[in-house]
Amino acid sequence: MMKSKLLLAALLAMTASVSSLVPVSPASAAAASAASSTQLTQGMSSSSVSELQQNLKTLGFFTYPTVTGYFGTITTQAVKDYQRAYLLPQTGVVDVTTKTSISHAITKRALLADALTYEHVPYVWGGSTAAGFDCSGFIYFMFQKFGIPADRTTAKALFDSGTSVSTSQLQPGDLVFFAIAAPGVVDHVGFYMGNGQFLSATRSAGIYPQALMNSYWGPKYLGAKRVF
Repeated sequence: MMKSKLLLAALLAMTASVSSLVPVSPASAAAASAASSTQLTQGMSSSSVSELQQNLKTLGFFTYPTVTGYFGTITTQAVKDYQRAYLLPQTGVVDVTTKTSISHAITKRALLADALTYEHVPYVWGGSTAAGFDCSGFIYFMFQKFGIPADRTTAKALFDSGTSVSTSQLQPGDLVFFAIAAPGVVDHVGFYMGNGQFLSATRSAGIYPQALMNSYWGPKYLGAKRVF
């Protein structure tokens, strides 16, 4: 319980400072990209650079004490570090692809902070409402709540979508998958939270955060996907 409270506090702290910047839907993110399609590059100064710096600070990549609005070498390095972490070409230039990725990452941080508020909501087979969830139902519910396109599907179908992510490349909001009933057969999914923790709907405790590589889950882990 203490670990989950600390995790929630950390996520809330990261999202609260930029609540006005968090996109509420992919449609709004797409509109923002269309309205601001100009690349952000070193040497520029603008409110868009300030927003970039604030978002990268929230995500843990821009470590300068203050948001300056100037795209200097520190911002360039922060962008490269973000691009490396999110498997993008490390150009240091914020093009549409990088802007969209950052927007998605910010949305997922907000989603994760909210997801923790459902801790101990009970497990219900086929459930996808706040009255009770199964593992894929919880993913669907949270995606729908935050405007992420999704169908009500199974853990296996989710595993067959998105981009594969290695354990060392996991980022908050990635989906992690497990085989519980039979070795090698995907039948459980959760949200990776960061710091080696994931959140999912369990039969024993309902929605609950646990260590990805503990003695129970580690041997059952099958991989991760980035679907948004």
